Amino acid sequence: MRLLIIVRRAFGSVTSPQKFPPLEIRGLTDVNKKVARSGIVPERKPPFCSRYPEKISWTDLWPAASSFNYSVVPFSIRQGYCKNLFENSGVSPGKYANAELMKIPNFLHLTKAHIKRHCDAIKKFCTDWPKGLNSEESITTHYPVEIIHSNYVFSAPSIRDPRARIVKIRVPLSRFALDDRAKRKLLRLVLGPGPGNKIAEYDYSTDILQLTSGRCPTSKQNTDYLIYVLTVLILESNKVEKWEENNHDYDWLTFDWFRSCSRDRLLSLMSNHTKKQESNSPTRSDGSAPLKFDEFPQIQQYRKALDSIWLKNDILQTNPWIQRPDPPKYRHCQYPPVKNVPFEPVPGADDETNLKSYGKATRSLFGLSTPPESNTTTTTTQSSQ
Repeated sequence: MRLLIIVRRAFGSVTSPQKFPPLEIRGLTDVNKKVARSGIVPERKPPFCSRYPEKISWTDLWPAASSFNYSVVPFSIRQGYCKNLFENSGVSPGKYANAELMKIPNFLHLTKAHIKRHCDAIKKFCTDWPKGLNSEESITTHYPVEIIHSNYVFSAPSIRDPRARIVKIRVPLSRFALDDRAKRKLLRLVLGPGPGNKIAEYDYSTDILQLTSGRCPTSKQNTDYLIYVLTVLILESNKVEKWEENNHDYDWLTFDWFRSCSRDRLLSLMSNHTKKQESNSPTRSDGSAPLKFDEFPQIQQYRKALDSIWLKNDILQTNPWIQRPDPPKYRHCQYPPVKNVPFEPVPGADDETNLKSYGKATRSLFGLSTPPESNTTTTTTQSSQ
């Protein structure tokens, strides 16, 4: 009997759904009675800027960086875009509830009054400007290193600009007290083995070396990197390796007449009488051949011609790596780009003036007559005909 009663109660509870508690899911089933909205719209309070007195302190109202607030800013401003004349009568939206003004950074905290107030606050931590630094020349003399970096301001959600990481360092090489050998080595290390984009640029007219870096994500890291590179370049250029002492003439950075093969060949071609005469004459301090051989006018002319050919290879005079213009880029190029172009060891050998002076000096050295230019032109014309 008890079991039957329990079953009846269970079936009875199923048949009466009003006894189950309702399942409430917020947003789907709202069991509570909805309160009917009244047609009364709450009145918007006037902005806070309308209650400003005649004289206000803007530095107190907007002391630090903050998002735009229409109620605080006392002047009218508009921002936004209207697609047509029917939207807001073709006028950009005002400052009230303007999302375009709130999502971009503003500089209302960097007015002249703010900057003056900040400067007055940190003035007690600053030192006086040195009295001796009254001109650009004195500043350059005492502080030769110049570090240049740029900041960019633009309207965007993020104020970070990838161009702001690029840093440049300018310094005159004359302040490092380098000799000619060390300076040539430094420029060879800096300018690299060929044309193209380099980390450094050298101005021959002002003797200023400029290092540029943008490989690190921040400007502070690039500054530290360039200072490290400059330190390493100075230290390495002052070193003299073993392979730099007795290198061959084709590895010379400059032309040395007293160690050249041309001078040795001329000495071997001289007669035995001349060699005996030179052996009795005084020698130079560096242990080179006697003075009389180098004082001959033909020898001096020949030496001058060789110096003019090798002058373009001297990196202290000019940069032998000439930057050639980039070829035009075609969308469908049928010819592959030319690579591994052989390097000309003596750039000045292609100059017609140097070649003529070298030929004239060689003929004068061996006692050969110089052919007139008119005969050469006539012969060339006849051969072409």
